[in-house]
Amino acid sequence: MTLTTFSSTTLLQRNPDMVAANLDGDLVMMNEKLGRYYGISGVGARAWELLETPASVDDLVNSICQEYDIDSETCYRDITQFAQDLMKVSLIEPVNK
Repeated sequence: MTLTTFSSTTLLQRNPDMVAANLDGDLVMMNEKLGRYYGISGVGARAWELLETPASVDDLVNSICQEYDIDSETCYRDITQFAQDLMKVSLIEPVNK
């Protein structure tokens, strides 16, 4: 079972098995080993870009709040849910898993 709980300071990283491409602002990803495709758009695509280097939910929230007109509480809730969703399908993982 995949871990989907983490703290706001847990460093998260992209799954190295994912291949991603940006198509007109939408992110399309494929897991070559599993042959699965995923798509992310909007702020989610930006969060994925920010995970190019390991980052925590707190790091992502700070960056997103600076770049977009969103309050920190809403951003924190949305980014936490986004990270949990990505973790459930193994798109991201904790750095020290």
